Amino acid sequence: MNKTDQNLANDQMSNERTFLAWIRTGIGIMVFGFVIVKFSLFVNQLPSRLFQEPDLPKNGSTVFLGIGLVLTGAITILLSYFRYKRTYKLLLEGKYLHSTVLLTFLTVVIIAMSILIIAYLILAAYPLQ
Repeated sequence: MNKTDQNLANDQMSNERTFLAWIRTGIGIMVFGFVIVKFSLFVNQLPSRLFQEPDLPKNGSTVFLGIGLVLTGAITILLSYFRYKRTYKLLLEGKYLHSTVLLTFLTVVIIAMSILIIAYLILAAYPLQ
């Protein structure tokens, strides 16, 4: 294997490691969304007498936040696959160009979801009444 072949092999293996990191990131986002939904359903099943306040707020927004996070994780995995395939092809052709589209998309979505979760937690702690 000559130097160029070795460099290409190293680049391809780096591409695969990056793809697997994106897969782990997507799974982590999905798990977080799943936990939010399951915890919300669990809390809604608890009798209100376990809480100091007589009425436990029944807010379905956590279900939508959780589903949104699961969907975000799934989209992350799908987009990372397309990025992996595109990078693989470009590396073979020797035309690889760095792109931050997936990073930008994921950052914007996670920040938006974080703001929604923070807003929900604030409203749950201090209800508007």
